[in-house]
Amino acid sequence: MEDTKYLLSIDGGGIRGIIPAIILAELEKRVTEELKKENPNADFRCADFFDILAGTSTGSILVSSLAVPGDNNRPKYSGSFMVDFFHQHGNDVFPNYSPFGYIDNLLKNVANVHKGAKLSNMTNSVVGVVKETSLKAETKIRSITDNESSVKVEKKGFVGTIMGFFSHNKEQNNEINDRVVDETDSKVEESASKIKTVDVKKSNTEDGTTSKTEIVNTEVTTTDVTMNKEEDDESLMEHLKELDDYLKTYDPFKPRYDGVGFEKLLSKYLYEFKLKDTVNGVNVFITSYNISNGERTFFTNLNSEHEDILLKDAIRASASAPTYFPAKNISNKYFVDGGVFMNNPTSRAYLEARKKYPNSKFIVISLGTGRYLKPLEKYHDAGIAQWASPLISVLMDSEQLNHHDTMKILAEFDGTKYYRIQPILEEKVNLASVSENDVKKLIDIGNKAISDTENKLDEIINLLVDKCKKINIK
Repeated sequence: MEDTKYLLSIDGGGIRGIIPAIILAELEKRVTEELKKENPNADFRCADFFDILAGTSTGSILVSSLAVPGDNNRPKYSGSFMVDFFHQHGNDVFPNYSPFGYIDNLLKNVANVHKGAKLSNMTNSVVGVVKETSLKAETKIRSITDNESSVKVEKKGFVGTIMGFFSHNKEQNNEINDRVVDETDSKVEESASKIKTVDVKKSNTEDGTTSKTEIVNTEVTTTDVTMNKEEDDESLMEHLKELDDYLKTYDPFKPRYDGVGFEKLLSKYLYEFKLKDTVNGVNVFITSYNISNGERTFFTNLNSEHEDILLKDAIRASASAPTYFPAKNISNKYFVDGGVFMNNPTSRAYLEARKKYPNSKFIVISLGTGRYLKPLEKYHDAGIAQWASPLISVLMDSEQLNHHDTMKILAEFDGTKYYRIQPILEEKVNLASVSENDVKKLIDIGNKAISDTENKLDEIINLLVDKCKKINIK
């Protein structure tokens, strides 16, 4: 009888790991329900389905936890347990998540408060402050680089300076705004109580060149401007204060989190189990990057090199995202998040598994943590300041797609059945965003993935049922 190996691979993605956890919980539920028809005591878990479990970062948390042995050498944790794990312990891993999420609201307030002519005056002043602050920061960084002695970094920083700008120049801004209103009113013949602003709209031809300019007149009453301005100013100051409070406790020269809570959590649930201790003899494959030697590292029990590494240490090494957590020290070598070079470990895990089991057929199921598609045309002539954030997303997204395409080609060559489930995110969710609202969004996304027929969940479940019928588990 031909031997078939089942491989599960899970991408990195922080709190978004709740998406694949929901999919795994559904697989366990439906397979068990089907098998209960023949055996009322049936209770199957992921470590019964899969022979190889591969993961990067948050994926490593999932696959390692699913491989932990429990009573009677049965899998200790289920997919549904892991859904609750992410939901309940997100704040333990990412405590006091930064209020940078408020920046969107902050920018909206800036746009609302400083419209039209007022915006240009504010922009010129703020640009001056930014340049001055950047110069100071550059000077400090150079002094740190040039001198070995430690330099204390002021906590006031950019936001404090900007807040000072708004508070100390409030009277000056009001005078400028009043003058702009007066100048505009003098040009209006219809009514002294209204201000006419000009909105310039450019229409583009199909080749992207500007063809004409439309002038659209809109009316705003001075009463509305006066009433809304005080409220908007107050809201703006609140957001700036919130951001400033965070930056006073934030040291840009250290990771955002110390990892202590994360490691306590791993010790609580993974104990002192090593890679060689996995339940059912399941093979695990966990990615990380060795910054001491500049080498990619695969913590796996597919061979004996790392089989004595603790599961919790392998997770911590794989999930040490730079700027979020300090690198993990294992045997005097430092490791960071495997996502820096392989956020989707499917194709590499598959090749390593084929080396171990050269005569086996394979069924591969790869789970993503959500893909956010954002049009980037506006960056067509942008510089480093604009590309800094989207470039990281583009590189990581491209890397995942490359591994997906590679796995598809490999599967075609040797007849492997390959399934990739990667939900599309309607909006970006930060890997450390553990708010109830964002967690709820992720749960909804996971549930949609389950019901999406394009993901072929029914086909996957039938394959898993067939495998489990060959296993005698009481």
